[in-house]
Amino acid sequence: MATRLKKISKEPLALDRPRIDFLILADRAEAINGKLYLMGGGWSEWRWPDFNLPISFGIAAGVLVPWNATNEEHTLSVFIEHEDGTRIEPQVTAKLNVGRPPSAVRGQSFLTVIAVNSSWKLSGEGMYRAVAVLGEEERRHASFRAVQIAAQPPTPPT
Repeated sequence: MATRLKKISKEPLALDRPRIDFLILADRAEAINGKLYLMGGGWSEWRWPDFNLPISFGIAAGVLVPWNATNEEHTLSVFIEHEDGTRIEPQVTAKLNVGRPPSAVRGQSFLTVIAVNSSWKLSGEGMYRAVAVLGEEERRHASFRAVQIAAQPPTPPT
């Protein structure tokens, strides 16, 4: 039986614009030496007993910078917004400037990773999204649902 190969798109590649490759929610995220470390990553529901208290978690992003956009400054903003579009402070902004290492191959793209850990005061139960905006056009989000749970009473020592 013959296998057919999928035809490759003839759309031109965006060789001069960086793009957000991924955005992941995590209990904690760290970017160290070009690698991303996540603890409790990839969730889509956050359970919280008291929305009067801020919620702390991490957001990890990967930005793919093409050859023609290296050695230039790019701005990445990360924030949380409620399903109604209301932004929740803080908004974190980072300036990225990805260089070409000596071993780079002409035309190569470079992935740079960013980790943001902060506390946000959500307004209550509902749908939210972590949003990353790169420059003025590129935007990616990761949605999550916040659910209130009953607080667990402390367990007395035995």
